[in-house]
Amino acid sequence: MIIRDYVIKEIMRTFAGVFTVLFLIILSTQLLRSLSAVAEGRIALDFLFELIFFKNIESLVLILPLAMFLAILLALSRLYKDSEMIALSACGIGPSSLLKSVLIVLGAFIFLEAGLAMVLAPWASSKMQFAQESYKAESDIEMIIPGQFNVADNGMRVLYAEDMPTVGQLKNVFLHVDNGDSSSVMASDDANVVTDSRQGARYIVFQDGNRYDGNSGSLDYRFIKFKDYGVLLEGKAFTSFDLDRESMPTKELLQSGTLVHRAEFQWRVSQIIMMLLLAVIAVPLSKTAPRQGRYGKMAVAILLYIGYSNLLVVAMNWVRQGVVSPGFGLWWVHLLFLTLFLVLFVHQMGWLSHFKRSSYQVLNCPKEFDDLVDK
Repeated sequence: MIIRDYVIKEIMRTFAGVFTVLFLIILSTQLLRSLSAVAEGRIALDFLFELIFFKNIESLVLILPLAMFLAILLALSRLYKDSEMIALSACGIGPSSLLKSVLIVLGAFIFLEAGLAMVLAPWASSKMQFAQESYKAESDIEMIIPGQFNVADNGMRVLYAEDMPTVGQLKNVFLHVDNGDSSSVMASDDANVVTDSRQGARYIVFQDGNRYDGNSGSLDYRFIKFKDYGVLLEGKAFTSFDLDRESMPTKELLQSGTLVHRAEFQWRVSQIIMMLLLAVIAVPLSKTAPRQGRYGKMAVAILLYIGYSNLLVVAMNWVRQGVVSPGFGLWWVHLLFLTLFLVLFVHQMGWLSHFKRSSYQVLNCPKEFDDLVDK
């Protein structure tokens, strides 16, 4: 019991450090990407911190399995490096006991990963999609800054409004539109943004104004005085939108029979299975020689994680494209890594060896230990 608690404490302490490092890396990356999106005008500045929050919730689904995998690997590798496993094996503590300790730690984290993959990550994705769709719909109006020239369509349209008492109400406004071979200017004291309730299209309606058509520097122009004149905006009023597959609740994915939705459901379940399989693979993988060092298997572990993730992505795309049946789906990837775990674990346990030790003596002890036992 004391040894098991010691192993669990070592794993949790290492997990805290690894998770913090990975989370800070992801946080800084998301911050830079979000700031770039704000600078390019793809999202509103007011939504910046919410976007980072929701993005990091999504990232936790992938961070947790990797952090747990590396934490178990590093914690157990330290025991081998410091020769503590030799002492533990003398007390009958071997890979099977370590595996039980790892499964105890995984008990709580599996439920956390399931909650993230099945509930929280889709919810965060839907919140981001909602905000982005809303921003796209309102960006034409929100980007109008009173007292400044507001450029749109790569300089093809320039709007100026002296004042905006309320959203959608403009004072002393003019609009210049470049039509290629000619240009038009609309000007009036008042203008309003009007939404077509049927199509959702939005217009700037100039009231009691003038329109000038012609070319700069030419006397050939046309003058029109109007009562109301509407100019179509690119955006549409925000009414409703279809959720992306990443944003759909898991319950709706189960009720849908399309290949895309079935592939997405299997992807979410796969995150939970991947966390479990990587954690147990770390037990036999962590075995190192004292001189090999604590980080001797890090490169192999990262390659395993990348390979596992990429194979899942490939398998998901195959299901979405109908290359493989949903019954085969993503499960073959998990079967492949389960086989890898069994091969590594059986080899570490020595069940296929021809040594005199029985299978419950789970570590290959130094030769000095064999001589002592024989005596």
